Amino acid sequence: MGESVTAFEISAYYGQKKVLHNISLTIIPGEITAIIGPPGCGKSTFVRCLNRLIEATPDAKVTGQVKLGGIDITTLPKEEVRRKIGMVFASPNPFPTMTVFDNVAAGLYLQGIKQRSEVADHVERTLRMASLWDEVKDRLQRPALALSLIEQQQLCIARALAVSPDVLLLDEPASMLSPMGTLQIEEIIDDLKMHYTILIVTHNLQQAARVADKTAFFLNGELIEFSDTMDLFTTPKDTRTEDYVTGRFG
Repeated sequence: MGESVTAFEISAYYGQKKVLHNISLTIIPGEITAIIGPPGCGKSTFVRCLNRLIEATPDAKVTGQVKLGGIDITTLPKEEVRRKIGMVFASPNPFPTMTVFDNVAAGLYLQGIKQRSEVADHVERTLRMASLWDEVKDRLQRPALALSLIEQQQLCIARALAVSPDVLLLDEPASMLSPMGTLQIEEIIDDLKMHYTILIVTHNLQQAARVADKTAFFLNGELIEFSDTMDLFTTPKDTRTEDYVTGRFG
């Protein structure tokens, strides 16, 4: 089971422009939490605040606090934060010069796990968790870029899982995939939710309704509403939420 992630009054700036306004919410283990909202509303920026990836952006500044299981993430080395809070992006990004095997094993090597049999066990376990083992078990030494697009995304999920994170952040992980690929990713996410704390950013309202236990609606850098997914879609408390989920804008 993963750890909870709690954001307290998170605001973010790119230069002088404020793009997030005092966001507070808690993402709990054993559930899938979705963030929805129109383009440019701050979804991806917020996610990057949760694992300090935003610090890689020039002129970015964050105020407020993020806690992982009660620990302020700014007290931890960035590398440890990003191991504990793994991330998968919209566009599959396997390490292009590495094999399938070494893509998954890379993080293990950095952790000092060198024994080949132990690494191989980790690689097989996480490829199975990403529902990819049967497809690649005979192609482990092939270049990762030889895989199909959906397989590359599954490989990126396996790579994130290999280092035993507490939290998995998924930033529109199926936006470049076919409908069939999208369903595959959703099935994988559903299987993983009892073992990890999962947050998914999605522009696809139907996807949020299918996979998420709780959903947050962002608009213009503000958290408008956060509740059980069924409640948010059927009985939203804010008229702006209702307008968005019924297609009046966005």
